[in-house]
Amino acid sequence: MEKRFEDTGEGVYSFMDETFVVCPQCSGCALSRQVETTDRPGWFSPRRLTCRNCACVKDWAKREIYRGWYRVCDDYFELPLWLQTPCCGKVLWAYNERHISFLENFVGARLRGRVRDVKYGWPNRSLASRLPAWIKSAKNRDEVMKGLSRLRARLQDAG
Repeated sequence: MEKRFEDTGEGVYSFMDETFVVCPQCSGCALSRQVETTDRPGWFSPRRLTCRNCACVKDWAKREIYRGWYRVCDDYFELPLWLQTPCCGKVLWAYNERHISFLENFVGARLRGRVRDVKYGWPNRSLASRLPAWIKSAKNRDEVMKGLSRLRARLQDAG
């Protein structure tokens, strides 16, 4: 039986509660995390940046973010993402391990489906529907899966 991916409508915001970034002090792996974990992940949830290497700590609690769709940076502290790698002439990136798993499930699936919302029809705000064509392309599947393996290894190396 072929591997199947069913789009449940999760948006990119579902993965923003924890974001691995490059520490501004030591260039090690730091974590930008939503402070109040009882809240749903959202754009304006207060955040804290912490680095296990150098003990750098910064807080963020504003009402605006910089959403750079073509920059591979954290939306809050505007720091480069830790989980990024060259792939197919582009940059493949992820916020955290759950994001990598989502991408592995999507890219690795031979069949991809999505659920039609009874009220709104075919929504276009899910992460799966918004992924770039080069990630969705079957001809890039092997290369993208190798890139995701590199991201997973980078995460493991960060400890």
